[in-house]
Amino acid sequence: MSESSTTILVAIDPSSSARKAFFEQALRLAIFLKAQLIAISVTPRYEGNMHRWKISNADVEFSRPFEECLEEVQQAALAAGQTVRTIHATGNPVEEIVKVAEEENASLVLMGYPKRSRLERVILGRTTAKVIGFSPCDVLMIPENSEINFSRILVGIDGSRYSMEAGQRALDLALTFGGEVHALTVIDIPFERGMLYGVLEEAWKKSFPPLQTLAGQGERLGVRVIKEIREGSPYETIVKYSEEKKIELIVLGTYGRTALGNILMGSVVERVASISALPTLVVKKI
Repeated sequence: MSESSTTILVAIDPSSSARKAFFEQALRLAIFLKAQLIAISVTPRYEGNMHRWKISNADVEFSRPFEECLEEVQQAALAAGQTVRTIHATGNPVEEIVKVAEEENASLVLMGYPKRSRLERVILGRTTAKVIGFSPCDVLMIPENSEINFSRILVGIDGSRYSMEAGQRALDLALTFGGEVHALTVIDIPFERGMLYGVLEEAWKKSFPPLQTLAGQGERLGVRVIKEIREGSPYETIVKYSEEKKIELIVLGTYGRTALGNILMGSVVERVASISALPTLVVKKI
């Protein structure tokens, strides 16, 4: 997300009671980055039901709350002295959000989701997960009532080019907003393999160079990078570390864009976003 020619697409859902606060977060980010802001709300297509009476003006009735929430964000932007372009669409929410992101050459898609108890946060919303899978650009997920801040950014590093791209994005954000980056590698080795001689030691040796590379990039940029290697479940360890260190944003890489939008299901990205109360930025390496 560079400060020049940035377009932020924010998905607005009338079912969220916190949509006003969510949009204010999007507005604040757009102002800081001097970005064009576009708000989209998608009315799911009404298919009808043969066992119920037919609604003669179903499209109008179903669309009203979606159009009203776009009017709300227009007023919020106006009150802040800013502009926002609104788009109302009817159809599959995932397809419409991704379509607009492509057409507008968006740099970032913002999506909010309800804040639930830890037991309830087992699986991320299907729409959010699929938007991440299909999105042509980065996706920032913001839990209800959370705030976007960049003083302490945590990025998961596993040595893959996707995680290194996420590391670079974390450095860029830290440089832009004056923050620090915590680079965390999690070694997840089954117990029986970990008992074999030298397996764990070798994993530690392989994990260190990517962290050192990112730290070197941070030093050249003047960004502080804290390196950490831990053992355990990747998603649980990432969330626990973020709580310990009072992290404000989690940044994770994923395997680019895929025709199989559900490839995210059950992944580290989905699990982290599902159980963490923090905004999570998913970096797309296209």
